[in-house]
Amino acid sequence: MAMSQLRRLGKLWLGDDPAQRLRLRQTSLAMALLAFSAVLLHHAIGLTGGSRALAWLWTAYAVGGMAAVYAAIRSGWSLRFRDPSLTSLQIGFALSAAALAYAQVGPLRGGVFPVVTLILMFGMFQLRARSAYGLALFALVVFGAVMATMARLQPAVYPPAFEVIHFLVLACMLPAVAMLTARLSRIRHRLAQQREELARALAQLQAIATRDELTGLPNRRQMQALMDQELLRSLRHHHDFCIAVVDLDHFKRINDQHGHAAGDAVLRAFAQAGQAALRATDVLARWGGEEFLVLLPDTAMPPAVAGMERLRQQIAALRVDAGEGGAIAITVSIGLTGHNRGDTLTQTLERADRLLYDAKAAGRNRVRTDPPS
Repeated sequence: MAMSQLRRLGKLWLGDDPAQRLRLRQTSLAMALLAFSAVLLHHAIGLTGGSRALAWLWTAYAVGGMAAVYAAIRSGWSLRFRDPSLTSLQIGFALSAAALAYAQVGPLRGGVFPVVTLILMFGMFQLRARSAYGLALFALVVFGAVMATMARLQPAVYPPAFEVIHFLVLACMLPAVAMLTARLSRIRHRLAQQREELARALAQLQAIATRDELTGLPNRRQMQALMDQELLRSLRHHHDFCIAVVDLDHFKRINDQHGHAAGDAVLRAFAQAGQAALRATDVLARWGGEEFLVLLPDTAMPPAVAGMERLRQQIAALRVDAGEGGAIAITVSIGLTGHNRGDTLTQTLERADRLLYDAKAAGRNRVRTDPPS
Protein backbone atom coordinates (compact mmCIF):
# COMPACT_ATOMS: atom_id res chain seq x y z
CA MET A 1 0.00 0.00 0.00
CA ALA A 2 2.79 2.42 0.95
CA MET A 3 4.68 1.66 -2.28
CA SER A 4 1.60 2.27 -4.42
CA GLN A 5 1.01 5.60 -2.68
CA LEU A 6 4.62 6.59 -3.30
CA ARG A 7 4.24 5.66 -6.98
CA ARG A 8 1.10 7.77 -7.22
CA LEU A 9 2.86 10.70 -5.59
CA GLY A 10 5.85 10.24 -7.90
CA LYS A 11 3.54 10.22 -10.92
CA LEU A 12 1.79 13.34 -9.65
CA TRP A 13 5.10 15.12 -9.07
CA LEU A 14 6.94 14.01 -12.21
CA GLY A 15 4.15 13.21 -14.71
CA ASP A 16 4.07 10.38 -17.27
CA ASP A 17 6.27 11.57 -20.13
CA PRO A 18 9.77 9.98 -19.81
CA ALA A 19 11.62 13.06 -21.09
CA GLN A 20 9.69 15.36 -18.78
CA ARG A 21 10.23 13.02 -15.84
CA LEU A 22 14.01 13.24 -16.38
CA ARG A 23 13.91 17.04 -16.54
CA LEU A 24 11.75 17.25 -13.42
CA ARG A 25 14.01 14.85 -11.51
CA GLN A 26 16.99 17.11 -12.21
CA THR A 27 15.05 20.22 -11.23
CA SER A 28 13.78 18.52 -8.08
CA LEU A 29 17.35 17.62 -7.15
CA ALA A 30 18.43 21.24 -7.69
CA MET A 31 15.52 22.43 -5.54
CA ALA A 32 16.46 19.97 -2.79
CA LEU A 33 20.09 21.14 -2.87
CA LEU A 34 19.00 24.78 -2.57
CA ALA A 35 16.73 23.86 0.33
CA PHE A 36 19.69 22.10 2.01
CA SER A 37 21.83 25.18 1.29
CA ALA A 38 19.18 27.28 3.03
CA VAL A 39 19.53 25.10 6.14
CA LEU A 40 23.31 25.54 6.02
CA LEU A 41 22.90 29.29 5.53
CA HIS A 42 20.69 29.60 8.60
CA HIS A 43 23.21 27.58 10.59
CA ALA A 44 26.05 29.82 9.35
CA ILE A 45 24.03 32.92 10.26
CA GLY A 46 23.66 31.51 13.77
CA LEU A 47 27.42 31.05 14.02
CA THR A 48 28.40 34.44 12.59
CA GLY A 49 25.58 36.55 14.01
CA GLY A 50 24.26 37.67 10.66
CA SER A 51 20.79 38.88 9.81
CA ARG A 52 18.04 36.27 10.19
CA ALA A 53 15.67 38.41 8.13
CA LEU A 54 18.08 38.46 5.18
CA ALA A 55 18.54 34.70 5.53
CA TRP A 56 14.78 34.17 5.26
CA LEU A 57 14.62 36.50 2.26
CA TRP A 58 17.40 34.47 0.62
CA THR A 59 15.50 31.24 1.37
CA ALA A 60 12.33 32.60 -0.24
CA TYR A 61 14.30 33.82 -3.25
CA ALA A 62 16.32 30.62 -3.81
CA VAL A 63 13.71 27.95 -3.10
CA GLY A 64 10.84 30.00 -4.54
CA GLY A 65 12.73 30.74 -7.73
CA MET A 66 13.57 27.09 -8.28
CA ALA A 67 9.96 26.16 -7.54
CA ALA A 68 8.93 28.55 -10.32
CA VAL A 69 11.32 26.77 -12.69
CA TYR A 70 9.79 23.43 -11.66
CA ALA A 71 6.30 24.80 -12.37
CA ALA A 72 7.40 26.04 -15.81
CA ILE A 73 8.70 22.58 -16.72
CA ARG A 74 5.87 20.59 -15.09
CA SER A 75 3.20 22.66 -16.86
CA GLY A 76 4.86 22.12 -20.24
CA TRP A 77 5.43 25.86 -20.70
CA SER A 78 9.17 25.30 -21.12
CA LEU A 79 8.62 23.03 -24.16
CA ARG A 80 8.46 26.11 -26.40
CA PHE A 81 12.20 26.65 -25.90
CA ARG A 82 15.14 24.87 -27.54
CA ASP A 83 16.17 23.55 -24.11
CA PRO A 84 12.97 22.51 -22.28
CA SER A 85 15.06 21.83 -19.15
CA LEU A 86 15.86 25.57 -18.90
CA THR A 87 19.39 24.53 -17.95
CA SER A 88 21.05 27.92 -18.49
CA LEU A 89 18.29 29.68 -16.59
CA GLN A 90 18.56 27.27 -13.66
CA ILE A 91 22.34 27.60 -13.48
CA GLY A 92 22.27 31.39 -13.80
CA PHE A 93 19.66 31.63 -11.08
CA ALA A 94 21.59 29.29 -8.77
CA LEU A 95 24.76 31.31 -9.33
CA SER A 96 22.95 34.52 -8.35
CA ALA A 97 21.67 32.78 -5.21
CA ALA A 98 25.21 31.63 -4.38
CA ALA A 99 26.51 35.19 -4.79
CA LEU A 100 23.83 36.53 -2.44
CA ALA A 101 24.70 33.82 0.09
CA TYR A 102 28.37 34.86 -0.18
CA ALA A 103 27.35 38.32 1.00
CA GLN A 104 25.72 36.91 4.15
CA VAL A 105 28.02 34.26 5.59
CA GLY A 106 31.05 36.49 6.26
CA PRO A 107 33.97 34.42 7.57
CA LEU A 108 32.44 31.21 6.17
CA ARG A 109 32.15 32.57 2.61
CA GLY A 110 34.93 30.30 1.32
CA GLY A 111 32.45 27.44 1.52
CA VAL A 112 30.46 29.01 -1.32
CA PHE A 113 33.16 28.32 -3.93
CA PRO A 114 32.67 24.51 -4.03
CA VAL A 115 28.94 25.16 -4.36
CA VAL A 116 29.60 27.35 -7.43
CA THR A 117 31.62 24.53 -9.00
CA LEU A 118 28.83 22.07 -8.25
CA ILE A 119 26.27 24.41 -9.85
CA LEU A 120 28.30 24.63 -13.05
CA MET A 121 28.80 20.87 -13.12
CA PHE A 122 25.01 20.46 -13.31
CA GLY A 123 25.16 21.75 -16.85
CA MET A 124 28.31 20.02 -18.02
CA PHE A 125 26.48 17.37 -20.03
CA GLN A 126 23.80 19.67 -21.46
CA LEU A 127 25.24 23.15 -22.00
CA ARG A 128 26.65 24.31 -25.31
CA ALA A 129 30.14 25.84 -25.31
CA ARG A 130 28.82 29.38 -25.77
CA SER A 131 26.39 29.01 -22.87
CA ALA A 132 29.14 27.61 -20.61
CA TYR A 133 31.44 30.56 -21.28
CA GLY A 134 28.54 32.99 -20.89
CA LEU A 135 27.59 31.56 -17.49
CA ALA A 136 31.20 31.61 -16.34
CA LEU A 137 31.41 35.29 -17.29
CA PHE A 138 28.06 35.95 -15.58
CA ALA A 139 29.33 34.31 -12.38
CA LEU A 140 32.54 36.38 -12.44
CA VAL A 141 30.59 39.62 -12.93
CA VAL A 142 28.04 38.83 -10.20
CA PHE A 143 30.60 37.64 -7.66
CA GLY A 144 32.92 40.49 -8.53
CA ALA A 145 30.12 42.98 -7.89
CA VAL A 146 29.18 41.30 -4.59
CA MET A 147 32.82 41.13 -3.44
CA ALA A 148 33.42 44.81 -4.28
CA THR A 149 30.21 45.87 -2.56
CA MET A 150 30.87 43.89 0.62
CA ALA A 151 34.52 45.02 0.74
CA ARG A 152 33.30 48.61 0.73
CA LEU A 153 30.37 48.12 3.14
CA GLN A 154 32.02 45.70 5.60
CA PRO A 155 35.80 45.93 5.13
CA ALA A 156 36.43 44.37 8.54
CA VAL A 157 34.61 41.17 7.56
CA TYR A 158 35.38 41.31 3.83
CA PRO A 159 38.94 42.75 3.64
CA PRO A 160 39.57 44.15 0.13
CA ALA A 161 42.88 42.30 -0.21
CA PHE A 162 41.20 38.99 0.60
CA GLU A 163 38.35 39.69 -1.83
CA VAL A 164 40.84 40.34 -4.60
CA ILE A 165 42.38 36.93 -3.90
CA HIS A 166 38.94 35.32 -3.83
CA PHE A 167 38.07 36.96 -7.14
CA LEU A 168 41.32 35.76 -8.72
CA VAL A 169 40.57 32.22 -7.52
CA LEU A 170 37.19 32.40 -9.25
CA ALA A 171 38.80 33.95 -12.33
CA CYS A 172 41.00 30.85 -12.62
CA MET A 173 38.42 28.26 -11.57
CA LEU A 174 35.39 29.34 -13.62
CA PRO A 175 37.07 29.51 -17.06
CA ALA A 176 38.59 26.07 -16.41
CA VAL A 177 35.15 24.60 -15.67
CA ALA A 178 33.73 26.39 -18.73
CA MET A 179 36.51 25.00 -20.95
CA LEU A 180 35.81 21.48 -19.68
CA THR A 181 32.08 21.97 -20.33
CA ALA A 182 32.82 23.27 -23.84
CA ARG A 183 35.01 20.25 -24.53
CA LEU A 184 32.24 17.91 -23.41
CA SER A 185 29.82 19.85 -25.63
CA ARG A 186 32.06 19.29 -28.65
CA ILE A 187 32.32 15.59 -27.81
CA ARG A 188 28.51 15.39 -27.55
CA HIS A 189 28.14 17.17 -30.87
CA ARG A 190 30.62 14.81 -32.51
CA LEU A 191 28.83 11.77 -31.08
CA ALA A 192 25.48 13.13 -32.30
CA GLN A 193 26.92 13.54 -35.80
CA GLN A 194 28.29 10.01 -35.70
CA ARG A 195 24.90 8.68 -34.61
CA GLU A 196 23.23 10.51 -37.50
CA GLU A 197 25.78 9.17 -39.96
CA LEU A 198 25.31 5.67 -38.58
CA ALA A 199 21.52 6.01 -38.85
CA ARG A 200 21.86 7.13 -42.48
CA ALA A 201 24.22 4.25 -43.24
CA LEU A 202 21.83 1.76 -41.65
CA ALA A 203 18.94 3.25 -43.65
CA GLN A 204 20.98 2.86 -46.84
CA LEU A 205 21.84 -0.72 -45.96
CA GLN A 206 18.18 -1.39 -45.23
CA ALA A 207 17.23 0.09 -48.59
CA ILE A 208 19.88 -2.00 -50.35
CA ALA A 209 18.68 -5.13 -48.59
CA THR A 210 14.98 -4.57 -49.31
CA ARG A 211 14.82 -2.46 -52.52
CA ASP A 212 15.59 -3.19 -56.15
CA GLU A 213 18.31 -0.79 -57.21
CA LEU A 214 17.00 -0.15 -60.73
CA THR A 215 13.28 0.34 -60.12
CA GLY A 216 13.20 1.29 -56.43
CA LEU A 217 10.53 -1.37 -55.85
CA PRO A 218 10.71 -3.94 -53.04
CA ASN A 219 13.02 -6.75 -54.08
CA ARG A 220 12.39 -10.49 -54.00
CA ARG A 221 13.59 -10.90 -50.40
CA GLN A 222 11.36 -8.09 -49.11
CA MET A 223 8.37 -9.35 -51.07
CA GLN A 224 8.83 -12.83 -49.65
CA ALA A 225 8.80 -11.37 -46.14
CA LEU A 226 5.66 -9.33 -46.91
CA MET A 227 3.88 -12.40 -48.28
CA ASP A 228 4.84 -14.41 -45.20
CA GLN A 229 3.36 -11.66 -43.01
CA GLU A 230 0.17 -11.55 -45.09
CA LEU A 231 -0.17 -15.33 -44.84
CA LEU A 232 0.06 -15.13 -41.04
CA ARG A 233 -2.52 -12.31 -40.98
CA SER A 234 -4.79 -14.35 -43.21
CA LEU A 235 -4.58 -17.36 -40.89
CA ARG A 236 -5.21 -15.21 -37.84
CA HIS A 237 -8.05 -13.08 -39.15
CA HIS A 238 -9.52 -15.38 -41.84
CA HIS A 239 -9.38 -12.92 -44.72
CA ASP A 240 -8.48 -13.45 -48.37
CA PHE A 241 -5.51 -12.16 -50.30
CA CYS A 242 -4.41 -12.48 -53.91
CA ILE A 243 -1.10 -12.71 -55.74
CA ALA A 244 -0.41 -11.73 -59.33
CA VAL A 245 2.65 -12.48 -61.45
CA VAL A 246 3.22 -9.75 -64.05
CA ASP A 247 5.58 -10.19 -67.02
CA LEU A 248 6.55 -7.58 -69.62
CA ASP A 249 5.73 -8.92 -73.06
CA HIS A 250 8.59 -9.29 -75.57
CA PHE A 251 11.08 -7.65 -73.24
CA LYS A 252 14.03 -9.45 -74.84
CA ARG A 253 13.05 -7.92 -78.18
CA ILE A 254 13.16 -4.44 -76.59
CA ASN A 255 16.69 -5.08 -75.34
CA ASP A 256 17.81 -6.47 -78.70
CA GLN A 257 16.29 -3.65 -80.79
CA HIS A 258 16.83 -0.62 -78.55
CA GLY A 259 19.64 -1.65 -76.21
CA HIS A 260 19.83 -2.42 -72.51
CA ALA A 261 19.64 1.25 -71.51
CA ALA A 262 16.22 1.44 -73.16
CA GLY A 263 15.28 -1.82 -71.44
CA ASP A 264 16.21 -0.30 -68.08
CA ALA A 265 14.12 2.79 -68.89
CA VAL A 266 11.15 0.52 -69.70
CA LEU A 267 11.53 -1.29 -66.36
CA ARG A 268 11.65 2.01 -64.47
CA ALA A 269 8.67 3.40 -66.38
CA PHE A 270 6.67 0.24 -65.69
CA ALA A 271 7.50 0.41 -61.97
CA GLN A 272 6.34 4.03 -61.75
CA ALA A 273 3.16 3.51 -63.78
CA GLY A 274 2.39 0.23 -62.04
CA GLN A 275 2.55 1.77 -58.58
CA ALA A 276 0.29 4.61 -59.75
CA ALA A 277 -2.27 2.12 -61.05
CA LEU A 278 -2.46 0.09 -57.84
CA ARG A 279 -4.11 0.88 -54.52
CA ALA A 280 -2.05 2.25 -51.65
CA THR A 281 -2.36 -1.10 -49.83
CA ASP A 282 -1.15 -3.18 -52.80
CA VAL A 283 2.53 -4.01 -53.11
CA LEU A 284 4.38 -4.17 -56.44
CA ALA A 285 7.80 -5.83 -56.30
CA ARG A 286 10.44 -6.84 -58.79
CA TRP A 287 10.61 -10.61 -58.69
CA GLY A 288 13.40 -11.07 -61.22
CA GLY A 289 14.36 -9.77 -64.67
CA GLU A 290 11.22 -8.46 -66.36
CA GLU A 291 8.95 -10.37 -63.97
CA PHE A 292 7.10 -8.57 -61.19
CA LEU A 293 4.84 -9.65 -58.35
CA VAL A 294 1.76 -7.92 -56.96
CA LEU A 295 0.46 -8.67 -53.47
CA LEU A 296 -3.15 -7.61 -52.90
CA PRO A 297 -3.77 -7.84 -49.14
CA ASP A 298 -7.24 -8.47 -47.73
CA THR A 299 -8.66 -8.72 -51.25
CA ALA A 300 -11.04 -11.23 -52.85
CA MET A 301 -10.90 -12.16 -56.53
CA PRO A 302 -13.51 -9.77 -58.09
CA PRO A 303 -11.79 -6.54 -56.92
CA ALA A 304 -8.39 -8.13 -57.56
CA VAL A 305 -9.34 -8.83 -61.20
CA ALA A 306 -10.53 -5.24 -61.61
CA GLY A 307 -7.25 -3.95 -60.17
CA MET A 308 -5.10 -6.08 -62.47
CA GLU A 309 -7.18 -5.12 -65.49
CA ARG A 310 -6.66 -1.46 -64.59
CA LEU A 311 -2.93 -2.10 -64.32
CA ARG A 312 -2.86 -3.86 -67.71
CA GLN A 313 -4.73 -1.04 -69.44
CA GLN A 314 -2.53 1.71 -68.00
CA ILE A 315 0.63 -0.10 -69.05
CA ALA A 316 -0.78 -0.68 -72.55
CA ALA A 317 -1.31 3.08 -72.84
CA LEU A 318 2.25 3.83 -71.68
CA ARG A 319 4.90 5.06 -74.10
CA VAL A 320 8.56 5.06 -73.09
CA ASP A 321 11.00 7.44 -74.77
CA ALA A 322 13.89 5.49 -76.30
CA GLY A 323 15.72 8.49 -77.75
CA GLU A 324 16.54 8.04 -81.42
CA GLY A 325 14.69 4.72 -81.37
CA GLY A 326 11.40 6.55 -80.81
CA ALA A 327 8.74 5.72 -78.26
CA ILE A 328 8.39 2.14 -77.04
CA ALA A 329 4.94 0.68 -76.44
CA ILE A 330 4.79 -2.09 -73.87
CA THR A 331 2.20 -4.54 -72.68
CA VAL A 332 2.07 -7.02 -69.80
CA SER A 333 0.67 -10.48 -69.25
CA ILE A 334 -0.71 -11.21 -65.81
CA GLY A 335 -1.45 -14.41 -63.92
CA LEU A 336 -3.74 -13.72 -60.94
CA THR A 337 -4.82 -16.15 -58.26
CA GLY A 338 -6.34 -16.06 -54.81
CA HIS A 339 -4.62 -17.81 -51.94
CA ASN A 340 -6.51 -20.90 -50.82
CA ARG A 341 -6.55 -21.72 -47.13
CA GLY A 342 -4.41 -24.75 -46.49
CA ASP A 343 -2.10 -24.05 -49.43
CA THR A 344 1.47 -22.92 -49.04
CA LEU A 345 2.76 -19.72 -50.62
CA THR A 346 4.81 -21.84 -53.00
CA GLN A 347 1.65 -23.53 -54.27
CA THR A 348 -0.08 -20.17 -54.72
CA LEU A 349 2.90 -18.75 -56.63
CA GLU A 350 3.10 -21.84 -58.84
CA ARG A 351 -0.60 -21.43 -59.68
CA ALA A 352 -0.09 -17.74 -60.55
CA ASP A 353 2.89 -18.73 -62.75
CA ARG A 354 0.78 -21.25 -64.67
CA LEU A 355 -1.90 -18.62 -65.22
CA LEU A 356 0.78 -16.22 -66.49
CA TYR A 357 1.90 -18.76 -69.07
CA ASP A 358 -1.74 -19.26 -70.06
CA ALA A 359 -2.02 -15.50 -70.64
CA LYS A 360 1.08 -15.53 -72.84
CA ALA A 361 -0.10 -18.59 -74.74
CA ALA A 362 -3.45 -16.90 -75.39
CA GLY A 363 -1.77 -13.95 -77.10
CA ARG A 364 -0.29 -11.79 -74.27
CA ASN A 365 -1.56 -8.40 -73.02
CA ARG A 366 -4.24 -10.00 -70.88
CA VAL A 367 -5.11 -11.17 -67.37
CA ARG A 368 -5.70 -14.84 -66.64
CA THR A 369 -7.36 -15.94 -63.39
CA ASP A 370 -8.48 -19.17 -61.77
CA PRO A 371 -11.49 -20.73 -63.51
CA PRO A 372 -14.73 -20.37 -61.53
CA SER A 373 -15.14 -23.18 -59.01
